Amino acid sequence: MGRLSTIRDETVFAAAGAQLASEGAVTLQGLVAATGISIGSLYHRYGSREGLLAQAWIDAVSTFQDRFLAALAAGDEEAGLQAALATPRFCREQRDRAIILCCCRQVDFIAPATPPANLQTVRTINDKVAAALQAHAGKSGHSLAACRMGMVAFPLGAVRLYLPGQAVPEDVDDYVEAGFRAAMNADTGARS
Repeated sequence: MGRLSTIRDETVFAAAGAQLASEGAVTLQGLVAATGISIGSLYHRYGSREGLLAQAWIDAVSTFQDRFLAALAAGDEEAGLQAALATPRFCREQRDRAIILCCCRQVDFIAPATPPANLQTVRTINDKVAAALQAHAGKSGHSLAACRMGMVAFPLGAVRLYLPGQAVPEDVDDYVEAGFRAAMNADTGARS
């Protein structure tokens, strides 16, 4: 039986996100300094710097999307609002992952040297959310553009005012709700 790994992915991914948000790049030396994990152990665990970065991105996106999709799956009148509120709530509860999603770009984590299996995951990772947004738009009678604005763009813009330097305050939820409702109301008014 092999040794159990003492590497916690969350710790490594958080260090990568913090380094990218503060310094604009991720280096293995910087990760070693932040985590105390040797370069050899990082290579053994992730295969390459690119593999590590891709896994960090995939972890953050997947964790957030689970919440977003669960909110939309409720299917009730307030499902869209709950999906919009998933962003600030995620940022408060999963700050390290939120920094990766809100302060960095996918291109910072995905490169031509990214392992093919990770690239395939990244290519399809947003498909479920895109389909869920489309379905919600059809079911709610709102345009896809209004749903994207109210559930994705407004919440993301709101949390970016705070991250990575500050925690996202609870009152941001009120602004996200107002933005969501404004997008839905503007969309309804445009079609009347």
